[in-house]
Amino acid sequence: MNPIKNQGMFLETLLNITHQKYIDNNDCVVSKIPTNILPISTKNNQITNAKFKNSINCDYIGVYKGIYFEFEAKETYKDYFDFHLIRKNQNEKMKLVTSNKGIAFLIIYFGNYEEFFLVNYLTLITWVNKNKKTIPYEWFLDNAYQIYLDSEFKLNYLPKLNFLIN
Repeated sequence: MNPIKNQGMFLETLLNITHQKYIDNNDCVVSKIPTNILPISTKNNQITNAKFKNSINCDYIGVYKGIYFEFEAKETYKDYFDFHLIRKNQNEKMKLVTSNKGIAFLIIYFGNYEEFFLVNYLTLITWVNKNKKTIPYEWFLDNAYQIYLDSEFKLNYLPKLNFLIN
């Protein structure tokens, strides 16, 4: 698959399609949380320089089978995922969600392999705390759930989310 030039937009586009289909079919409710930025400079009504404002939310929040969930969507075009891509506030929010009996997870696209994975936040953070902050692709094969695009460009992750609920 050819990703969109802005890293992160390929996966985000697929997830937005997926979430609209979930809502249309009343499968679950998911909302994209906009990135909270502070514009520093603009040119021709476009932001040319900005910085992140403090925000506690992750990329997406939702409710499925009466359970609150929150997740981050990340892309990598390396043979590993760099945990440093998770901002401190996002990490703190996922800890908070899990401590309140919600579900926190990540969906990661490995562009070099054209593969998508759903990984439980607690599984990932346990590995990161015991090892290093770069998690090899092979680790995801053994410790995460692979998810697939269907013919309608839906990245159906709900069947894998069921494993995190049970």
